Amino acid sequence: MDLGKRAASARQALNVLYRRPILDASVLEKALEISTPTANKLINSLLEKNILVEKTGQQRGRIYSFDRYLTLFLS
Repeated sequence: MDLGKRAASARQALNVLYRRPILDASVLEKALEISTPTANKLINSLLEKNILVEKTGQQRGRIYSFDRYLTLFLS
């Protein structure tokens, strides 16, 4: 992944996403032991790379999905 300093955290986040493909920022905070702003920046990077998709359309309490992974089980 071309994420610069966030590459290591992004790899760890992918491991979390394989176990839990639908999540919110607090899941990454706890799993990776990172702060809320760091989790949100990581999520934004994953959104830009089309790895995550935001599902709620809200400003707060957003839920994200690892759609590429989930579609493997639906097809």
